[in-house]
Amino acid sequence: MTRILIKTIALVFVFTSFIFTLHAQQRVNKERHYWFTLETGKNLFREGSYGDALTAFHDARDYRREMYSKMENDLIILLSLPEVRRMNDSLDMIEIYIAERGQLDAAAALNELYYRVGRGALSNSAQRALEYFDRLKSYPEADYWIGETYRLMGENEIALRQFNETLLNSDRMENPAFAIEIRYKIADIEHLSQHYNEMERQLQTILEHDTLWMQDDGSFVKEAMSRTIENSGASRFLQMYRYKNGESEKAHKLLGEYFYVSGRHGKAVSHLIFAFLIQNTTIIDEIISKQFDFKFTNLENLMLELARRDELKNYMKETGYYQTVYYLAAALYATGKANPARELWSFLAERDDANEWRGRARVQLRAPFVEATQETP
Repeated sequence: MTRILIKTIALVFVFTSFIFTLHAQQRVNKERHYWFTLETGKNLFREGSYGDALTAFHDARDYRREMYSKMENDLIILLSLPEVRRMNDSLDMIEIYIAERGQLDAAAALNELYYRVGRGALSNSAQRALEYFDRLKSYPEADYWIGETYRLMGENEIALRQFNETLLNSDRMENPAFAIEIRYKIADIEHLSQHYNEMERQLQTILEHDTLWMQDDGSFVKEAMSRTIENSGASRFLQMYRYKNGESEKAHKLLGEYFYVSGRHGKAVSHLIFAFLIQNTTIIDEIISKQFDFKFTNLENLMLELARRDELKNYMKETGYYQTVYYLAAALYATGKANPARELWSFLAERDDANEWRGRARVQLRAPFVEATQETP
């Protein structure tokens, strides 16, 4: 009996090793098929060949679905055998059967699952293995690129459907955090469509990943930050606080501006403070990384450090730095905090590169006013 067991184990080991080697090459070839097609689509997209890109993205999605559907079917055929059904869903027993009977297709299917999700995730359950195959058939990366192509073609409704479909499967993406970027795309489309409630919902969902924003349940940190900038000004505020969160910076900025123009000035201040802090922390940290003895004193001196730092100038342009400063000042003024508002407007008024925001700041310094509320549905 012991000799038979050892022989069986050895057989399983040799067969599994052979199948793993064989399957590894097959998997690379099959994966290259759908992955390479997706990459081809991306290149076509960058070249502006949107019609051909769409075809490639759809093909990539179809290739992946076909690949995993076949593997799922191979496993279903095996599990349908009477002798396998009597194994009570045990993958361990089924693997021995596969090795003994030389079931190459079923072995390849299981090895693909082990590679993708890990043996432990299957909990020794063949039924669970089938559930994972159903999940693997989706290709959210391809869905995203289909949506992005339609967006640039001006087909926003189709793009929105694709982005929402991608979000449903975002946990299956190679980089699940990319869901945040997709939510920004959705928020942009909803804004263009004047669906402001949905835009706000998407941005608030992004902020659920902002640890400081979400964990400050008692608002102690937020209130302390607000008191500092309201009572001591922006420069003192930036001397005391640092916070870097590139994922949430844009959401805070967009919500802050939205709340300001819709007349919810208190909410606007809270979000714009975070956007302002994140933007300046990013700039200060980058300067310190090249000049370790740098110490922030005030916004004017910080700008002097940017004279030869084109990458930081680009960052300020990309994030709308001066626009953030303007609206933070405007929101502070609207909530009765005239002194810090004037400090920020005075800073903008001296910045030649602030363009529109320099002019608007100078108007405010001459005769401050709260801008008219815009009606939002």
